[in-house]
This record gives sequence, structure tokens and C-alpha cells, in this order.
Amino acid sequence: MKKLDAKVYCSSCKQKTNHQILYTHSQSSDVKDDFQWHEKHHIAQCLGCDGICFVKQYGSEDMWDIDSGEQVWVDDFTVYPEEPQKVSIKERIEEKMFHRNAKHFKNAPESIQNLYNQIIESFSKGYDILCAAGLRTLIEGICTHLNIKKGYLYDEEGNKLPDDDGKIRKHESLGGKIFELYDKKFIILHQALILQRVIKFGNDALHQMKTPTYYTLKEAVDIVEKVLYDIYELKNHSLLKK
Repeated sequence: MKKLDAKVYCSSCKQKTNHQILYTHSQSSDVKDDFQWHEKHHIAQCLGCDGICFVKQYGSEDMWDIDSGEQVWVDDFTVYPEEPQKVSIKERIEEKMFHRNAKHFKNAPESIQNLYNQIIESFSKGYDILCAAGLRTLIEGICTHLNIKKGYLYDEEGNKLPDDDGKIRKHESLGGKIFELYDKKFIILHQALILQRVIKFGNDALHQMKTPTYYTLKEAVDIVEKVLYDIYELKNHSLLKK
């Protein structure tokens, strides 16, 4: 039998293990659709204890990474029963780990500021999935406000990435739009690369209800705040007027 392409959590072994696939149901977008995605639902068996679990595998054109300078498409795997959180939301709130004050970006559109405020509120209350999904929506909102429609994909060295057929073209995906922000000098390359990671776990939250860690969210909020400042506030800095 075929093995899952990734290790997933086993509730009996209490750790991530290899699993073999017993049964799979697949569905995907049409080849003519603007946005390409696929989803597989597996019944799988742990190769350590023989325990049975349900695994959801999801991938889309927004979900890719750079490996040795090449564009590599990646899938996410969500297992049921899920891996338990090491620290509960209640415990984190009691310890005030999540509290964060929203910043005011006076030159940003009201819709962008309002969405950012809601993201910070979700972060402070420990609503991980809402916060992650909100960050993805905020990035798309920035692109919409700046009339960014599509863009090329780049590797970590700033080289344009070709498609599987070897052609270099602009993509209408959010990943392409983020790199168009870089092309138009709204952000730097490394900000664009980090935002690609942010939309990846934002997609996980939207499509798989997958919860990112507190520290992942904190770092994502940090970089998104920096992007908001660079795009909307920096050009209006008081020192530029003196």
C-alpha cells in the first residue's frame, strides 16, 4: 500500500509517525479554473501501532516553497484526531501571553485599519485561526487597494521562476500579487518571501482549520505591521518634510 507523503500525528503513539493509506477520496479544481487546487481525504493506518486515523491533504497554487532555488509545490496534511495543543488558549490568556495593542496607521485606508484592528483583537484573545485567516485577507486587501492584479514569482535570490513548461509569466494568485508589490518597490524581497509564508498558514486556517503556533502568529503580525508602516506611513514621515 502507498504511504502518506508526510508524517502525521498518531493519538496512540503520541507523536508524528509514518502512515499507510487504506482508502482515498480525491477532488480538485477544473483545469480551466483560474485558481488551481486539489484535496484528498485518506483513511490511514499508523505503521507503528496500526491505529486508524482520518487525514485531509490539501494543496493549491498559492502553496509552494523554494528548495535549492527551484519552485516546489507543497501540500498540507491535517489529521483527525488532531494533535493536542501544548498550552490551552485559556492558559495563554491567563498568562497574558497574547495581549497586544493595535497600532494606528493614519495614512492607511479605513478598511485596512479596521481589519488590522480586528486581527490584533483576535490575536489578543487567542483566536488563532481567525487571526491567521485575517492576516491573509489583510494582505489581499492591501493588494486590492494598490490595484495590484498579478505578478511574477521569484526565488530567494530575486530570480523570476518559470512554470512547469519553462515559461515565465505573471500569476493572478495572491503569491504573484505579493511579488508585484516587490516589483513596484512597495516592499523588499525578503518581506515578499515572508508574506508568502504568511498566506500559506492563512490558507491552512481558511481551508483546513489548522492552528498556527503563538510564536508563528506573533512573527507574522510583526512583519505585517512593518509592511503597513512601510507602504502607508514611511513616505509621509515628518523628516521627509524638513
